[in-house]
Amino acid sequence: MKLADWARKHGIDYKTAYRLYRSGKFPRPTEQLPTGTILVHEPPTTTNNTALYARVSSADQKSDLERQMQRLRDYAAAHGLNVVREVQEIGSGVNGHRKKLLQLLA
Repeated sequence: MKLADWARKHGIDYKTAYRLYRSGKFPRPTEQLPTGTILVHEPPTTTNNTALYARVSSADQKSDLERQMQRLRDYAAAHGLNVVREVQEIGSGVNGHRKKLLQLLA
């Protein structure tokens, strides 16, 4: 990200960030492009938080819904994922009207 964007994100003035860059005391790796733009390389953020989503097509398959969710819980536990939300939905996959999935992705 650009130095100005980094400064804004961290609540400091651009000039202060630029002085840190010039003095070599900037807290993140940086690079200056031939155009003069200064880029700040933020370390990638990793998180083990996840949401689980299961869907069946009809109310007749409702018993399958809980089985699907349990398999997802088991998978998350086996891979060290922290489940922050579980969403279950009954609806056809043909028409694409998956209200709960769209809310989850928003």
